[in-house]
Amino acid sequence: MFPKLSQLRELEFDTLKRVCQIAEFSRLSDLRTAACRAFSQINPHRGPVNVYLDFQLEVRMRARNKRSEFRRRVGVGAVVQPGNGKDSIRNASYSLIICRNERASDSPILRKFHIDYEPIAFRNPNEPKPSVHMQWCGTLSAQQLSEGYSETRLQALYPDFEKPRLPAAPTSIALMLNWLLLEFQYDPAAQPVLRNSQWRALVATAERTVLVPYYRDSAQFLSARANDGKRFLQNYQYEMICD
Repeated sequence: MFPKLSQLRELEFDTLKRVCQIAEFSRLSDLRTAACRAFSQINPHRGPVNVYLDFQLEVRMRARNKRSEFRRRVGVGAVVQPGNGKDSIRNASYSLIICRNERASDSPILRKFHIDYEPIAFRNPNEPKPSVHMQWCGTLSAQQLSEGYSETRLQALYPDFEKPRLPAAPTSIALMLNWLLLEFQYDPAAQPVLRNSQWRALVATAERTVLVPYYRDSAQFLSARANDGKRFLQNYQYEMICD
């Protein structure tokens, strides 16, 4: 369902390195600076992943707003904690924040969600949830608080209302960034990055590293004759043992 810790850690290390190296990211200077700082602090061979990329992006909520610029503060976070096994993951969380304006400290938060991976071995059995799920909106993480985001600015999204958690495919830093650039292609920096051959190759690698285990195991569950009559949502996504 999810890649091994070593695979994911190496992928995130390579992603940050590429953001630092690819010339087209120079037009997203805040993102590049944050990626280079995070790259210098991550160990590709051991330990957790703890990354926060805070930057400005032209984010329009309506495609018809064509004449005015909408520079907004955007934050992409990644936290991956090792499990008890040599190459296992205890939990992983990838988050997104979009502010109304350019500064986190004095801006209402327009959008916030995170995609979590919590295997059954490490979660409360009394609170069923999909092992990979998206939560909308959730409380602020330590990363986000350290960047100046305020719980007060989040209240309109009712952060304490944590359910329902939506089943989701896993993600990574490269997949989150690529998705943002696809969504907000009117930012002048988006198209040059999306066309860059090194970036496209990295995203393809990220898709295969992160998505193949999830979709392969999903297909195997659904096609196995032994699983005839078993429910995919409960048995596979929630990892509940059901008849």
